[in-house]
Amino acid sequence: MLIVLCSGMRAEQKDYADEIRAAQEHGRYGIAAELYRKLIDSGTDSPEIRSNYGVMLQLAGKSRAATEQFRVALHANPNLAAANLFNGLAELDLGRTKQAIPYLERAVQLDQVRPEPELALGRAYAALRDFKSANDAYLKAAKRDRNSAEAWYGVGITDRSLAEAELNHGARSGRVQTPETRTLLDDAYKALRRAAELDPQSARVHLILGESIRDSGKLVQAIPEYETAIRLEPQMEAGYLGLATTYWKQGEWEEAMPPLQRALELAPHDAEAHAMMADLLFRQNDPKGAGQQAAFAISGNPKLALPRVVLARIDLANKEPVKAAAELEQVAELDPDGSYHFLLWRAYKMAKKPEQAEAALAEFHRRRDAIDKPAVHP
Repeated sequence: MLIVLCSGMRAEQKDYADEIRAAQEHGRYGIAAELYRKLIDSGTDSPEIRSNYGVMLQLAGKSRAATEQFRVALHANPNLAAANLFNGLAELDLGRTKQAIPYLERAVQLDQVRPEPELALGRAYAALRDFKSANDAYLKAAKRDRNSAEAWYGVGITDRSLAEAELNHGARSGRVQTPETRTLLDDAYKALRRAAELDPQSARVHLILGESIRDSGKLVQAIPEYETAIRLEPQMEAGYLGLATTYWKQGEWEEAMPPLQRALELAPHDAEAHAMMADLLFRQNDPKGAGQQAAFAISGNPKLALPRVVLARIDLANKEPVKAAAELEQVAELDPDGSYHFLLWRAYKMAKKPEQAEAALAEFHRRRDAIDKPAVHP
């Protein structure tokens, strides 16, 4: 980051340059920034010096002050790659994502060798939920540096997000996958596996890799990834929830309970965790506890399907089919495999609504056929 200062400087200015170099080398960015300020005050100034001053401020966590220096530097010389890159990063840190994009795009144009500009641009587009543009940027970063774990992680996470955009409901619901989503999830797995090879101590990489493996249907193989993530970061609530979800999807209810309880200890207001707890308690013949957990989950996230399905099962057990149907009708369009419509068929049949029951049964078969599973006749 340090510029080459011209010969003929005063001794005082040379001292500042030496001190700046030493501070930078030891990661003392706040001290380096203060020394840059003194250097400027001493009469040595240029767009490059202002850019370096801004970089040190940004690295020291002073993003707002950094943007002031970048503004001065870029007004004098708009083609400073570092100023554009770090000004974009500063805008991101300040929550001004849209303002960051032009600077990062300019940085990409000015520096077509290093991966950092593309990585930053990918981060910005991901923050705007423009996952296609983010994926493109991360792929270009990976092309620039095949050994960048951050680039491969970005590719993997945005591939997953693109797959999510093609599906019709939340992340843990056993969705129907199209060929396009399967391709995206396969690509995500490959990218995340590469990221894990490059950075095996990254808990977040192992976490998302576990998610990718689980979404591909390889539940048993996903478990070690979650366990690794938890080992690397014992307070990672998402790791425990992912592990619990995997056991839950395998029908291993007892194994799911300990990691789920730990997830709730770490994140007591996690609606998805409460929804899963509701399902497990219902399966353990605790309808009262299940109902309480389902209600808590719905209060946290009214769009979740699972707690309403649990409440519907409780209502059916209590011979209250009208209440059960009311719960199921709210989530019927999110049905991943026909199971919600099977319950809805039961509710309508118990409520003596033959036309609605017939329609629910037809939709049950249609959804089962759509995922290439043999229709199961109730």
